[in-house]
Parts: sequence; structure tokens; C-alpha cells
Amino acid sequence: MTDTQLNPIFSRLFALAIAICCLAGSISASHAADNFYVVRDIAVDESASSAAAARTIAVRNGQKRAFETLLRRLVPAPYYASLPVLDDAAITPMVASFQVSNERTSAKRYLADLTYEFKRDDIRKLLRLNMLPFSESFGKPILVLPVFLVEDRAYLWDYPNPWRTVWVDIIDYGLRPQEPYNLRDDWAQRLLRPVIVPSGSLEDMKAIDARQALNMDTVALEKLRKDYGAAEIDIISASLRTDTDGTLLLDVTRNVVGQTEPATLQTYKGSEDEEGLMQSVIFDLLGRMQEEWKRQNVLDFSIENTLAVTTSISSLPDWLALQDKVKGLSAVSATAIKDLSVSKAFWYITFVGGTDQLIAALDQQDLALADQGGYWTLNQK
Repeated sequence: MTDTQLNPIFSRLFALAIAICCLAGSISASHAADNFYVVRDIAVDESASSAAAARTIAVRNGQKRAFETLLRRLVPAPYYASLPVLDDAAITPMVASFQVSNERTSAKRYLADLTYEFKRDDIRKLLRLNMLPFSESFGKPILVLPVFLVEDRAYLWDYPNPWRTVWVDIIDYGLRPQEPYNLRDDWAQRLLRPVIVPSGSLEDMKAIDARQALNMDTVALEKLRKDYGAAEIDIISASLRTDTDGTLLLDVTRNVVGQTEPATLQTYKGSEDEEGLMQSVIFDLLGRMQEEWKRQNVLDFSIENTLAVTTSISSLPDWLALQDKVKGLSAVSATAIKDLSVSKAFWYITFVGGTDQLIAALDQQDLALADQGGYWTLNQK
């Protein structure tokens, strides 16, 4: 008798604790999602009749550049020509805040790095009014193995591998294009799909060599992927040659582990500067990776679904963390708990787009949404 009386009381207390914590959780999740709308490190350098006047110009121009950078980040590249062009009076109300760092002034000059946070709802409304598709999701990292081919030899960890050196310069040391402004501003932002280049440690060398990488040794590659916590491995091989007219050429092949489509060879042309050619090629490859991710995660507001799911609860912190992950997804517009016990939750998730898209987005958060014969379950992997 005592046990049967205590269980409902415990369940109600448990549910009350969850309800209180969920409110705090929803606030933190919303704040995390808004970080996508922060545009960082807009470098400004303006001159005017005074430093104060130069600062006013810099903040205004920086705001416009940040706004344009955000739109390019959200919208797939094929739609760039249709992006709205707004004046300062229209952009300013959409700015939530801005910050200044590395500020320097002289009598008539102002230099600084500016960071702007835009209002998510306002930007979303603008894009939807202009019927522009957009994505606002970050993905798990891609692990890149840069293999350099010279005649019949393949280099991964061994010297010389200038191809890997340039990848490291860009990924690990932050090498970025400086001109024009739009390119510099775009590359100052966090990658939508982060990229990792293995450190080349003794463990890496033991795990895989160049030939194993080129032959797509699944056992060695899977171990490396787990070691670095990546979602995907790309083996990107390159070889240099010179055309008959003296033009420098770089042949590049990108193999994505697990991809069914055959890899294709692409040739890039450049000047006599081998390093400069490699840099431009890597920026192109990185840009393609980001665009692929963006296109896969476009939010389709013309479709809205509500899915009933069951989640197993092992502890209160784990349940709250799972909820935070779900609420933090840009495709999720609402959640509602229908029934809650100590061990299980039955709840609803309302989201835009298709179920396959939601499954992929949850997978990026290490959450598994599965159809169990018509009943959906959502649990931590």
C-alpha cells in the first residue's frame, strides 16, 4: 500500500522538476540557436574628418557587410542573385547588438573588428517574404585526409606533402583570403560543417597510411573517424603537373567514405605559385562542403509535421539535455509533453520539413529517431 501511494507522488514531483528545468532549458536552447545569427570579425578601416566621424562610417558600413554576410551564410549560393538589398534604415532595426574589439584610432582614422548579432525572427521573416530557401544548422566535423601524389608515390604523413601543409595552414592556423571584403567576411565566420585535419601523431601513422587511405580501408578509416569524433571522412588526393603552355595544373579527387557515387577527378588551373594554387583549391573545396550541407538542411516552411515520440528516461539531467538538443534544432518549432513517468516520456515534436530531414538533424546531435512499427522512439545514441 505504501509503495503504491508513493509512486504517483514521486511522479508528480519528478514532472514538476522537469517542467521548471524545461523552462530554463528552452531559454538556453533558444540562445544557442540565435548564435547562428552572430556575424563576427568584420574588419573595418575608415577615414573621415575626425576619428568620431570615421567610427560612425565604419559602424554603418560594417553593419551592412555583416548583414550581407549573414544572408550569404543562410541562403544557398544559387539564390545569391535574389538576395534583398536593403539600406541602413531597414537593416538597423534587425540588429540586436554589436561589439567592438581591436579598436584603434588616429586623428582621422578608425580601425576595429566588429561583431553584430541579428534578430533571428526578423531575418527569417525577410527571407520568407522574399521566398528564399535558407538553412541555419551546424553539422558534425568532416575529417580530411590530404594525400599528395608524385608519379607512383603517395604521401600522407611523410615528407614532402605540401598539399597537407596548406590544409593545416588553413584549418589549424586560420589562413584566410583578405580580399575582396565579401570573401574575407565570409571566411571569418564559423564553418557550418567544421573540418579536421589529423595531427599526424604516431597513433595516426599507426592507424593508416597513404595507400590504405587511397584504397578506402574501411577498418582503418573507421577507427580514425571514431578517434577524432568526426561524422564523415574525405580522402582528398592531389597531384601537380604543368600544361603544354606552361600553366600549372592541380588534379584533385575527393572520395567520401560510404558515398555510393563514384569520385570524379577535377583539374584546377593556376599560376606559377604552387602554394597559391593549392590555397585557392582548398577554399573552393571547403566552400563546396558548406554548400552541400546548406542544401541538405534547407528549411521548408511549406511543410509542418507533428510527430509523437517515446523517449526512455535514465536520469533527469539526461532527459533535460535531450530536450535541449531537440529544442535547439532550427527545424523544431514546438514540443509538448503528453505523458511523463520516471522511466518514459511520451511527447510531441512539431517541425518544418520532412521526417527524413528531422532524422538527419537529430543524428547530428547524437540522437536516434526510429520508426518501431508505426511507433516512433527518440533516444540518445
